Amino acid sequence: MTQGYLFLPDTGGRIKWMDGAPGFWKSMMGIGAKSAELTCKRCGSCGFVEFYVDTDAKPVKTLKAIDDENERLRNLVTRLQERVATLETIATDPAERTARAIEDLRSAPDD
Repeated sequence: MTQGYLFLPDTGGRIKWMDGAPGFWKSMMGIGAKSAELTCKRCGSCGFVEFYVDTDAKPVKTLKAIDDENERLRNLVTRLQERVATLETIATDPAERTARAIEDLRSAPDD
């Protein structure tokens, strides 16, 4: 038996088995580990479920899958750029301007 974890892409794709220990970037991007398609079978009478991983199966990359992955990566890059811009603002703004902005937010009327 090898250690691994289940990975569900945020694009609504199929659940995959990822070899190794889970990590932040592996979970965010689904990279850094060998993946395989995950299938399962369920007993109709008792409901018992078994999962199977075909480690020899080659993942099928369709044009739609590539487009979905590209869209997911674009969204991730956009989110990361926004976070970096926020961190740059925090790091470069003088403390009094940041304190003023916080006080303005506190005194703003609730909607």
